Amino acid sequence: MQTIFLFIPHHVYASDLLRTERFLEALGERFRVCVFAPPALLAGGESYPRLRNIEYIGWALQRPKFWILFGKFLRFSLIRKYDFEPVVQRRRSRGMGDWRRSALRALSCLMPRRWITNDLFTTLETALYPRSRAFEALVARYRPVLIATATPGFTHYCAEAIILAKKIGLPSVAVDFSWDNLHNGGIHFRRPNYLVVWNENIKRVAVEEYGMPDSHVFVSGVIRFDHYFVSVPGEMEREKFLRSKDLDPYEKTILFTTVTAGNYTEEPTVLANMLLARGRGAFPGYPNIFVRLHPKEDVRTFEQFSHGDIRNFRLERGGRERAAVLGSTIELTMTDLVNLKDTLRHADVVVNYASTITLEAIVFDRPVVNISFPKKYECAYSFRHYKPIVDARAVRLAKSFEELCESVRTYLVDSSLERSERRSIRERFVPFGDGVSYNRVVSAIGEIVRREHNREGARSVTSNVWL
Repeated sequence: MQTIFLFIPHHVYASDLLRTERFLEALGERFRVCVFAPPALLAGGESYPRLRNIEYIGWALQRPKFWILFGKFLRFSLIRKYDFEPVVQRRRSRGMGDWRRSALRALSCLMPRRWITNDLFTTLETALYPRSRAFEALVARYRPVLIATATPGFTHYCAEAIILAKKIGLPSVAVDFSWDNLHNGGIHFRRPNYLVVWNENIKRVAVEEYGMPDSHVFVSGVIRFDHYFVSVPGEMEREKFLRSKDLDPYEKTILFTTVTAGNYTEEPTVLANMLLARGRGAFPGYPNIFVRLHPKEDVRTFEQFSHGDIRNFRLERGGRERAAVLGSTIELTMTDLVNLKDTLRHADVVVNYASTITLEAIVFDRPVVNISFPKKYECAYSFRHYKPIVDARAVRLAKSFEELCESVRTYLVDSSLERSERRSIRERFVPFGDGVSYNRVVSAIGEIVRREHNREGARSVTSNVWL
């Protein structure tokens, strides 16, 4: 049986690829899978599925300082190719305070933009990164035919795996990066041999803007949404679910979701004003306000709402706290994923600031109101991954609190408004609604292994390994 090395950098990807067991089960039916993950991820909390042909290997980032230098300083400061991206412009405005970054940025302006690219840095990293005796010992032991990473190098963990694969001639594939990554993470792209992407929009960007061969980019659908399309254990019907949250099943529900801490700092103020507006009768009836905090949200920001005596109100954060050393500290278990599914499908209207939750709400045909005030926050709706949703009028942008209340009120009265627009976006961005995107990822991996075998015959990397 052939072996795949699968690298899981932190809890976000563990939620996608390990907690949803069907992906691992399907992959383990075709390959022996060595799952590489940080020891802290494997050590704490609820254990990951123990399945046939699946082996977990604790693997720490070998040289963190190397990736900090190349990622946070050299690539971030010197690559100007993606400066046209609105999200990159925002990050530049926030991230150039360090004098070292500013000096490197000034240096880059002395050279043509086309000289300094992500591919140049990938070549340098491959040449300069020291070979790893520990990694090559594992390669010699397991003889993998493919290195699979979550992203194409957008985390240091994935970057190291791709570069180590390049150093010894192993093919690599990125299988679980998000819809915005090629628009906001281009400077960190390490060009694996293959990509598996959510939809044709992402494939077009990969081919036309990143130069990936068309035949090397596979469209799988959204593996993290698979459970939205099939019945899973633990789901609750509306009345039972709302009662479990101490909410009123006879009232409609406004779902208010937050974003990563720092991206929109006005959320507590908007939420407080919504509660006041509800008390003044701004919405029909006395609707539930259900607040779901982003896993990376600072819960202390919402302490004023946590005293528990607010009528028809619920505040909770998704996921479970895990090891803080991994950067992403919250992981969604299958129980959490089912809870999020019920949260979305039993909401009547969703309010957020330019969140991926918008896409998830659209999967369930839930109307969405996007917060677009104060004016300094409007730029998020020009981000290229999100702009098509706005342009299609599948969401309503509220440019003031008054507009927010009016749009919420309108949707509470008639949630069918903009249904055709939402359907169009769902078809474009979430092309498969069969719940088996995980199988298409596995099939893509199988096809890649077949191609590589046919192209080079029985590959033997052991001869390239320095032991």
